[in-house]
Amino acid sequence: MENQRTKDKDALSKKTHVKTVHIDTSLQIERCKASPKADVVERSLEPYRFKSTSTYAKLEFKRAWLQRLAYIYSICYEVTRVDELLGYVDDKLGAHPKLARKLTTCIQTIVAYLSKIQGRLTPEAQLLRFRSHVRKGIMGAYAWWDWSVTHQYHGTECKRATEEPKMRPNGKIDVSIPRCLRDKTHCGVQIFFEENKQAFAKLKSAIEESGQIMSDEIKAWKEVIEKAERDPLVLLDSKICSMLSDAIIAVDGIDIDCFAANNDKEWIFLSEVFGKELLNPVRNAKEVR
Repeated sequence: MENQRTKDKDALSKKTHVKTVHIDTSLQIERCKASPKADVVERSLEPYRFKSTSTYAKLEFKRAWLQRLAYIYSICYEVTRVDELLGYVDDKLGAHPKLARKLTTCIQTIVAYLSKIQGRLTPEAQLLRFRSHVRKGIMGAYAWWDWSVTHQYHGTECKRATEEPKMRPNGKIDVSIPRCLRDKTHCGVQIFFEENKQAFAKLKSAIEESGQIMSDEIKAWKEVIEKAERDPLVLLDSKICSMLSDAIIAVDGIDIDCFAANNDKEWIFLSEVFGKELLNPVRNAKEVR
């Protein structure tokens, strides 16, 4: 599915050899972290004059980053000092192996926003300043997202991705993502699948033919694609479409020259299937050390 922006990009690329990159959620999150993590990514993206992402990546960003920020914001009211935050988060999340990823992300958000506090302040004032930075980070996240890329593909027309964080009258920040169901349509993901059926079929065939050890996520892609081939409307259930998340993001930017992501298990495979270069500045930085 090609829109006018894609045509303009192609024309510009042919004339000027502009380097183009399609950025996954994982790398957008890295751009929000504290230095030097964010700086490594920004330097790697500098050569690419055309940076794209997907609406579906914004949905995943909301789920994987903004909901963590909202959690941190809420616990700021449960402690009296900034230095109590890490201990609180570790007590609540550290004892549960299934919450390990959430724990890691929460710690990274705390570090990122602690780095924004400048000057000598009392512990109480530090907490207020920290909470203010987190609130601004959440409420300004969508504006930052739009600024951070040249273009965003809207292949799935995901309504949940466009629902911005809201400040409630009680002072809480709402970044909830209501579940979508088949009888309550909020997007055009089934149309997107039909229009890109060849790309998804190619991905399914590559999974079937590969002798590699696959991640659970890649294995799930094959199952979901098969279900959608029989009945595309199954994708209207957000629990099902979310199982195809990275694949959807990749197909949404399939016209772009290079993919950029920080989860190699899925994106190395996606890049190989669709014949793309893969940029992972986080991995590259670790290899240099």
